[in-house]
Amino acid sequence: MRVVVDVSVVGLARLYETARTGIYRVISSLIPELSAIKDCEVYFTSLSSTEINLLVEELFSATGHDNRFIGPADVEKTLFQYAKSLSVIDRKKILQRLVAKVFRRGNILKAIGQADVFHSTFSPLPDVEIAPLSFLTIYDMIPVLHPEYFWDDFDQEFQQILSSVTVGRDCILTISESSKEDICSYLKIDPEMVYVAYPAADTGIYYPETDGEKKQRILKKYHIPAPEYFLSLATLEHRKNLRTSIDAFRRVLHEPGMGGQYLVLVGTKGWKVNELLDEVATDPLLRERVIVTGYVDDEDLSAIYSNAVAFIYPSLYEGFGLPPLEAMQCGVPVITSNTSSLPEVIGGAGILVAPTDVDALAQAMFDIRHDSRLRKLLVKRGIEQAARFSWSRCAGETVAAYQHAFAGMKNN
Repeated sequence: MRVVVDVSVVGLARLYETARTGIYRVISSLIPELSAIKDCEVYFTSLSSTEINLLVEELFSATGHDNRFIGPADVEKTLFQYAKSLSVIDRKKILQRLVAKVFRRGNILKAIGQADVFHSTFSPLPDVEIAPLSFLTIYDMIPVLHPEYFWDDFDQEFQQILSSVTVGRDCILTISESSKEDICSYLKIDPEMVYVAYPAADTGIYYPETDGEKKQRILKKYHIPAPEYFLSLATLEHRKNLRTSIDAFRRVLHEPGMGGQYLVLVGTKGWKVNELLDEVATDPLLRERVIVTGYVDDEDLSAIYSNAVAFIYPSLYEGFGLPPLEAMQCGVPVITSNTSSLPEVIGGAGILVAPTDVDALAQAMFDIRHDSRLRKLLVKRGIEQAARFSWSRCAGETVAAYQHAFAGMKNN
């Protein structure tokens, strides 16, 4: 079987730091594992702009997987690079658009036409049938279930993705049973056409950090004044329920012996978060106790996680929830929500609370801080739970979905 996978998000993440989200991590981690599958030929491409396509191609060349990448024709590359070199901006833009219009997708679509399966990992499926079987990854249905968490145009963009699916013909891949239920309910699609492949946390990035010098160096780098703290890591946005995290932390600070605690918020700023952060910055109790690091480099994440007393993640809704899995893999106790996919991720290895229950979250934070036996038990269970997820398993489940769907299509 020959499969072509669109991985445009990887190129977007090279252009924009804000695109380095959980979706980017899923796709970039899956690429080498899919490449290693023996009984399925998997190739990669980008149906995005020429610029994004070239960025993805550079990444594949740098990682030694260039023989797996289907890129634009050489003449398109040459003309596009020439357009970039022009000093007159108007001429540059005109020529870049012309190159895209004349050459865009031609070489790529020809190659995809020789495949059995085409799989888009984020972008809408092409409006023409380019392979006998098409897959689209839908990570969650949050934009339509909770549009209040997103800017106005995002719902329209997401609807374009959903409307590219031909129900009854195209298949969907998703990342949890919770998301599968949402997809089937909203799209009125046969559950047999929706497959689940659980993502994982990269063991080369997320592990219990034991190097004391490194841990101290990372504290200094990100201006974290204490060697222990409560940690939250995510895009700083409304859906991640930061207000509940901060309100619970405020209550913790009022508890006896807890006034010296810190809350570290890691992640890029998302939509409508500045007002909340401004409140924190002007609150006499919180302004010295809540540390906002911004984006943290991958090589620093093991230390950031491993220094934490507990990881708190009262997200209102998740398609999967990579950060709690990352925390467990780093040996950190996890407190998270009892909603959507998060119980699937945590199993019995963490403390689950209602996402808006400030008292329950504060109590769980207090208990973990003061009960060393509870903390050790959660660390042990978390490491065991995290070991159930791997990128090789995810790749295997993905290819099994291709094979099952393709066999079913041929039999019909």
